[in-house]
Amino acid sequence: MVKASSDQPVIIAGGGPVGVALAIDLALRNIASVIVEERRDGQFVPAKANMTNIRSMEHFRRWGIADRLRANDCVSPEVHRDVTFVTRLNAHLVHHFPKTYEAQDALAFAAETGEWAPNLSIERTLYQRAAELPQIARLFESRLVEVAQDAHGVKAWIETNSERRRIDGSYLVLATGARSALRRDQLNIRMEGAPDLGQAFSWHIRAPGLKHLWKAGPIASMVYFYNEDRSDDLLIPQNEDATEFVYYSCPMPAGFDGDKWEDVRALLFGAVGEAFEVEPISGGSFRLHSLIAPRFDFGRVLLAGDAAHTVSPQGGFGMNLGIGDAADLGWKLQAVIEGWGGDLLLPSYTIERREAVLLCQRGSEENQAMQAHSLVLEGIERPGPEGDAIRQQVSDLIVDKKTQQFRSMGGQLGYSYTKSPIILRDGSATVEPLFRTFTEAAVPGNRAPHRFLRDTSALYDHLGQGFTLLVLGDVDVESWTSAAARRGIPLTIFAPEDEADRAMLLDLYKTPATLIRSDHHIAWHGGREGDAGRVLKIASGNALAA
Repeated sequence: MVKASSDQPVIIAGGGPVGVALAIDLALRNIASVIVEERRDGQFVPAKANMTNIRSMEHFRRWGIADRLRANDCVSPEVHRDVTFVTRLNAHLVHHFPKTYEAQDALAFAAETGEWAPNLSIERTLYQRAAELPQIARLFESRLVEVAQDAHGVKAWIETNSERRRIDGSYLVLATGARSALRRDQLNIRMEGAPDLGQAFSWHIRAPGLKHLWKAGPIASMVYFYNEDRSDDLLIPQNEDATEFVYYSCPMPAGFDGDKWEDVRALLFGAVGEAFEVEPISGGSFRLHSLIAPRFDFGRVLLAGDAAHTVSPQGGFGMNLGIGDAADLGWKLQAVIEGWGGDLLLPSYTIERREAVLLCQRGSEENQAMQAHSLVLEGIERPGPEGDAIRQQVSDLIVDKKTQQFRSMGGQLGYSYTKSPIILRDGSATVEPLFRTFTEAAVPGNRAPHRFLRDTSALYDHLGQGFTLLVLGDVDVESWTSAAARRGIPLTIFAPEDEADRAMLLDLYKTPATLIRSDHHIAWHGGREGDAGRVLKIASGNALAA
């Protein structure tokens, strides 16, 4: 039986972190959505993403959940937020990156610090926030099986148990993951990039006594095994008493069966250096890809997160790139639904996010290539001074080749939307985006430089849900408010009252006026002579409008 529901402005297929983040972003703009999710209410994936990086936490702050994620962090205080490289867990420490995932003090140039917390904590935080927002409807134990679109909207057919019904909406976003059948079968999209980085396995395990066998360095957030086996495996604590872990490997040893628990357990015992009590919770093998769709916008159907792009997990960018998608797409859907967004707005989503994703894919692929199979030297497990010397050589290689994996500030904050048709470039000198390093620059397309103000508020806290004009000098504000009103564009004016704040920001931004989008990217900068009408027309995707 087919039933039709009332219209929903946005239908979101997939209730993982990316889909729920998008729903939250839309709700805070008073745009209703419905999330279609196959899992039951309260069922979370416990072992997947772990790192919510600085850029994502800046969005979490905007959505009111940054501190809540920290409060929901379920990892034991016994676990040091470090990364270690060991031969065996009960043998030699090769290298130690202390406090890699622990940031107690805010950085001068960022509104937030990153947070290392398991996927269970991330999903719980997002679902708690979604449940507070009446604009979000959720259909659990449901699956979107068919979609059609025309000039007026989308029709989505949903299966819940044996019942089939139809939901009508204005737009549909597929956040259905890397193996999205809808992307493959409905849109017939061919992904491009590096299709096979290796065969991997990931197992969620319970091992109550494992932490007591941890002899090589502290109990760390992430421990890599660098030994003569060259198995490219690692271990990640997951819960409040350090009794559950993720055990991961890619590429697996040649001929290894990552679906066979007995083989995985034997490899794990070898990595630890002895047998111990352990039981599997869930897991298996999969192929790892670094792929991207040629575009993310298909009329009224859009892709987000892993449905649009996949990336090596070495660097922690998978979920975080999806959070960036949600932040970019949310305000653009608001604009087209409310009528002030033009024809170029949704196509700009593909152009902007592909630029960011490709930068992070390249860096993560480099990380993937620099694993134990590339960096381990013969004799790494030898005892005594001879072995110590070899382990020091490997430690030096780790610092040289692996530091970018844990310090990739450029991949987090340094990407720029240089090709976007809704960014107004003026010939200002640009900074080449680099994955490893980040150079701050207040130029169109970049993330707007951030500082905390003298009243301790974050600059980003003063940005509105549409555009914000940051006024630091002599600017004809009336021309901006009038131009925005004529087009129905929400515009916030922020002119810091504190003289020291204005001086500090002017030294950073260089120009009297900067137009900043709600996702923190600069759309335009200039002075009093700026043509407000033209700037807002282009920035809202209406460049081709009469």
